[in-house]
Amino acid sequence: MRYLLFFLPFVLSAQSAESDQRVTQTLISEIRELRQAIERSTLLNARTQLAISQLQMQETAVARLASQLNDVRSRGMQSTGAAKRFSDSVTDLEQRRSTATDPKVRAQAEDELKHMKFQMEQTTAMETARASREGELSMQLQQAQSQIAASRGRIEEMERALDAAIQQLLKKP
Repeated sequence: MRYLLFFLPFVLSAQSAESDQRVTQTLISEIRELRQAIERSTLLNARTQLAISQLQMQETAVARLASQLNDVRSRGMQSTGAAKRFSDSVTDLEQRRSTATDPKVRAQAEDELKHMKFQMEQTTAMETARASREGELSMQLQQAQSQIAASRGRIEEMERALDAAIQQLLKKP
């Protein structure tokens, strides 16, 4: 019994040292996990901010392209109206020229007809350029809208990753 009392303090101090070492290792492990969680959170936050900024720039580009496309389409309607008026004027002038008996009236109608045909050619050329520009803008707008959809998809993926990380943290005791 006497020997038991003699060894008891050594056994208790050995258990205490082992326990302290386990606690220290557990704390170090927890600190490492916490550091990793903070680093992941920081990186995810940075990626999310970049994605949101990119999305905002893309939305601005889409708004600008949509506005330009609407302007080009509006000019197209005006151009179509002008072409119709020129066509009607050419028909009227040709009729006036063919029915005119006075050479001066006929010459004047001929001059106006040449001018009107020139105006029609210019309008047609402008309409061709406008239609080409409309096609380009339409394609650019579709591409920009696709980029926005892709950016929104990436942001949703980040949200899901963040939700999963939050759930993991909540499950830990």
